[in-house]
Amino acid sequence: MSGETPAWSGDGRVIVYSGPEVAGLMTLMAVDPAGQRIELPAIRVRAGDGERARFVPGTNVLVYMQGLLPPQDFWSLDLVRKTTRPLTHLSDQGTLRTFDITPDGKQIMFDRSRQNSA
Repeated sequence: MSGETPAWSGDGRVIVYSGPEVAGLMTLMAVDPAGQRIELPAIRVRAGDGERARFVPGTNVLVYMQGLLPPQDFWSLDLVRKTTRPLTHLSDQGTLRTFDITPDGKQIMFDRSRQNSA
């Protein structure tokens, strides 16, 4: 997973990971603890170091970064309904590398790098 770790759902029934890199992108894939594949909507995330997907603590809602080039944005995937929705519309041209979600699930903390930043 190119420096990433798998993400486990709050109930422990779903493990999400990134598939092989193709043209700078990786498809999010999922299995149950027994290794059986779980169908997800087609979601591709940027390859590279850092976390690209994490579960909101204690839930089956996955937050992921989407976008090959800056700006990248955060989206959520409800694993019960299999629906996605945008969470952010970032206008900054910085590249997101990794992120985490606060224990209460209300905030996303992330790092962003920009060329020529002081």
